[in-house]
Amino acid sequence: MQGFLLVDDRDGRMLAEITDPAEALRVVDELTEEHPELAGALCLVRFDGHQGSLIGTETTTRVRPLT
Repeated sequence: MQGFLLVDDRDGRMLAEITDPAEALRVVDELTEEHPELAGALCLVRFDGHQGSLIGTETTTRVRPLT
């Protein structure tokens, strides 16, 4: 099983669980456009059968792996 959790780093709330990688990035882009205050606070956590990894966002909405 593979998927992504969209997390608000300000308080650790899980905002969404998404299974498709393209959909996960689209959701992050849409949220940062609609709510600019979230731009530096969103984190995608990828989970699968392994340890998982974090994908962070910056205000430029550039996404990069942090593993």
